[in-house]
Amino acid sequence: MSERRKYARYPVIHEMDQPIQISVGREIIPGVLVDLSAGGTALLTYTNIPLGTTLNLSIALPGLKTKDLSGSIVWVIAKGDMWRVGIAFTHIDPIDFRHINRMAFDFNDCEAKLALGVTDVCSAKCSYLPLCQKPVKLAK
Repeated sequence: MSERRKYARYPVIHEMDQPIQISVGREIIPGVLVDLSAGGTALLTYTNIPLGTTLNLSIALPGLKTKDLSGSIVWVIAKGDMWRVGIAFTHIDPIDFRHINRMAFDFNDCEAKLALGVTDVCSAKCSYLPLCQKPVKLAK
């Protein structure tokens, strides 16, 4: 199956101890980021958010703190007592867009090099480094 996404994604699920707050109207819903791209995100939540719902959120992760983002729910999958939801961003600051895109590029570049057997892939210039949990990560 070919990739249909316009923007590369990268995983962020290991940040489960740092949920994000999603604003749907006047209601605040906690969620946990699963992956992120410049065009949207997937997250887990204990609240079923209907398709088409517009929402606001901001993201604060190691190496990334966005301005307010707006988005729309484009898919929902029930996962037991949780829901996995896909959000397409409808508004994102251009600087945040470039930063998220760069992190995705760096993550995917590293993955490709590791798949090819390259052992010296880690760099202090990598924008994904603050989120990285790979064994090859530079000792800091």
